[in-house]
Amino acid sequence: MPTFGDLDAYYDPGLTLTVKGKEYTLPLPSAELGLWARRIAQSAGEVDGASDERELIQATEKAASRIAALPVLPGDLTFEQRILGHVYDQMIQDKVPDPYVQFCAQTGYVWIIGGENAAALYWETGGRPEAIGPNNRASRRAAARKTSTATANVTPSPGSSSGTSSRPKSKRRGRGKRAPGQTS
Repeated sequence: MPTFGDLDAYYDPGLTLTVKGKEYTLPLPSAELGLWARRIAQSAGEVDGASDERELIQATEKAASRIAALPVLPGDLTFEQRILGHVYDQMIQDKVPDPYVQFCAQTGYVWIIGGENAAALYWETGGRPEAIGPNNRASRRAAARKTSTATANVTPSPGSSSGTSSRPKSKRRGRGKRAPGQTS
């Protein structure tokens, strides 16, 4: 049976985030924290996926029972403290602004539930992966020119091959002209 190398080669030291020029390395989450984070994400997805009130109630009840069954995590900690671990204390000592601390914790959460690539995407898009695209006006204009140039070179397809054309629409709004005495 094969023997695999030490996992520390892949996971050590954790996730490193740079905030205001300083690197902070989030420790690897404990098994309990990883389970907690994944269960929260799974439950949130099921609640979000409910299509009607009955499904929402069922999903909420199921989520509550799953979360209640999780092992109790030590300490009365906030989300940020739990996810960041000792890095939270370092950030507070370094007077890192609260929105930065929150964003780092959210990135850490994404890392726990989705891995390094998901965390990198979250980090690089400012927490809005759906907003990926040119990030400044010059880039957007260049992308628009590239798209419009490609579109301009395409030969338009004919609208109809029957040789007939559609009847022109009246420019009047509302009721059209009717013959006297005519009803619709």
